[in-house]
Amino acid sequence: MRANAGQGTLRRTGMAARLSTMGLRSRLNVLLTLIFSVALLVACFYLLDNTRRAVVDELRASSEFASLLISGLRDSGPAAADHDSLVALVERLGAQAPLRHLRISVIGATGQEYHARASQRDVWPSPQWFHELVRPAADSLERRFDLAGATVAIAADPDAEIGEAWRDMRATLVVLVAAFAGATIGTFVFLGRALRPLRQLSSGLEGVGQGRYAIRLMPSGIRDLDRIADRFNEMAAALERSEHDNAALAQRALAIQENERRHLAHELHDELGQSITAIKALAVSIQQRTEGVLAERAGMIMDVSTDVYTRVRRMMTRLHPVVLDELGLVAALDLMIDDWNGHHEECFCEFAADRNLPELSGDVRIAAYRTVQEALTNIARHAAASAARIELQRVNTGSAQSTLRVAISDNGRGFALTELREGLGLRGIRERVQALHGSLQLDARVGGGARIEAQFPLDAAAVPEDRT
Repeated sequence: MRANAGQGTLRRTGMAARLSTMGLRSRLNVLLTLIFSVALLVACFYLLDNTRRAVVDELRASSEFASLLISGLRDSGPAAADHDSLVALVERLGAQAPLRHLRISVIGATGQEYHARASQRDVWPSPQWFHELVRPAADSLERRFDLAGATVAIAADPDAEIGEAWRDMRATLVVLVAAFAGATIGTFVFLGRALRPLRQLSSGLEGVGQGRYAIRLMPSGIRDLDRIADRFNEMAAALERSEHDNAALAQRALAIQENERRHLAHELHDELGQSITAIKALAVSIQQRTEGVLAERAGMIMDVSTDVYTRVRRMMTRLHPVVLDELGLVAALDLMIDDWNGHHEECFCEFAADRNLPELSGDVRIAAYRTVQEALTNIARHAAASAARIELQRVNTGSAQSTLRVAISDNGRGFALTELREGLGLRGIRERVQALHGSLQLDARVGGGARIEAQFPLDAAAVPEDRT
């Protein structure tokens, strides 16, 4: 019993789940179609019941009328039941009882049927199911009378009446079915138009959820829905303003960050770099003037100074690559990728760049450079890849502006997008892209590597960047 109850619960749950996946328009259409179907069935039942009653009443009336005529002939009928008398009786019934839907039989004393008078009307064909539903009981409309020593049997013949009823009812059924189809189609069309503002609102909310805050809803002519549309437009406008403000703040924050990095790089170069150079020069002087252990220690100081200076230069490059301002983005990425390949022998990074890039603004240059830098750091830390590829390309969008496409892909272990938790690197890339009103797309699958594609808007009127 518990198992049956559980199965019933599952069936109800499945039905509820199917209904929950239906939209409002589909639900209303199904509900109204069911109502129209019930109304059509009730109307058909009512028509069938009335038709059956009409057939019975018609046959009963004909039978009663014939009974009255035969009762009137009893007094004037022949006293004998011979052949000639029965024939005369049949002729009198045929002259006085021209009835419809009746079968009149005159049976002699020996049981021989001398005459059977059938219905005088043509029978209209009717379906078998209709005939079975409407036809009255066979013994309910049959009567017998003794007349002139013979028996007169009156039996109702409903075929002709049922045929006529079907002929009349068929037209009514056609009208009902046409009305049902018209009401269903009309309801479907009406609901489609009436619910169109709700679909637009749902689409608008979905677009806002995806970050497309420029969406606006048009008035529908329905006051209550127009109020909702106005509130939606106000919300979208506020979100759009907030997005622009946040993008401006993010761009300002990134600019401040880059200025601080540039300043720190200059400080390292001017202060620490000179100090290390001075230490190395003193060590060289000591080594040249001394011998033995002291000269050996001076050589060690020279080696440490060289190593520290190399590390400082690497830090300065990471903080702010000077070559990015002097030679451009492609040259800066060439140097960075060459250095990365030198320190990551297990993974080779290929670089493919469009050599006819336009002159890029400082914000776009540093954003593209940092995007590649963060992506390569993530590949080295997490991807376990054997190959990576960097693509730099100008993409024409067909409008007044083009975009700079930066794509980084690898053949590493990949990951499931649904389980992705953005770290500081990916979050920093997204913030830089959004600050410049660009777009970011991330594709990955477990065991199939990953791909990051960022697009930054460019000025279409810019001149090509000088690479010399």
